[in-house]
Amino acid sequence: MSSLKLRNAPARFPAKLGNAVLFNLSWIAIVMTHSSVIALAIVVLHLAVHFVLLGKGRSEAVLVAGVTLLGAVLDQLLFLTGVFTLAGQPALAPFWLACLWPVFATSLMHAFEGLQHRPSLAAVVGAVGGALSYFAGARLTAVEFSSPLWGPTVIALLWAVLFPLLLKCATRLSRHSDPLQSWEPAVRRAFD
Repeated sequence: MSSLKLRNAPARFPAKLGNAVLFNLSWIAIVMTHSSVIALAIVVLHLAVHFVLLGKGRSEAVLVAGVTLLGAVLDQLLFLTGVFTLAGQPALAPFWLACLWPVFATSLMHAFEGLQHRPSLAAVVGAVGGALSYFAGARLTAVEFSSPLWGPTVIALLWAVLFPLLLKCATRLSRHSDPLQSWEPAVRRAFD
């Protein structure tokens, strides 16, 4: 690690911690309400706060949009293949579930940045964290695993592959991040 990165590490810690806290608060609020209208409002507020305080410009906006689209399709596939059910019945994935994806995507260049160059560790964190996140969500909502054994196993395997790939995308996009494209200067100028 270069000396520049070491000097900037303490300064970046509060931002990473703030990103992690914002992500978790938004996740909990969306899951606890499981309301499409409230979830959408939370996402809009989350993205506004994130991009004003921490945003990395267009490259991060592209990442958030791509992860959101991928996640929404993935959730539909998990419901269509029967990994998940809604109140024990086959269904389409609820919209509020798709609202978790942009919130999660905002953590890839920030709270999870330390895992970007550690794919093995990212795979383990993805497997355990992904399975636990879906398990917790299933306990708090009408979304259920159709099989208590195979559902979490499928999710763990999926996230063991998906999480490192998403982090790799975040790494590549962050290389192209231009601080001048950040939303923060434009917002500050608007309030000056």
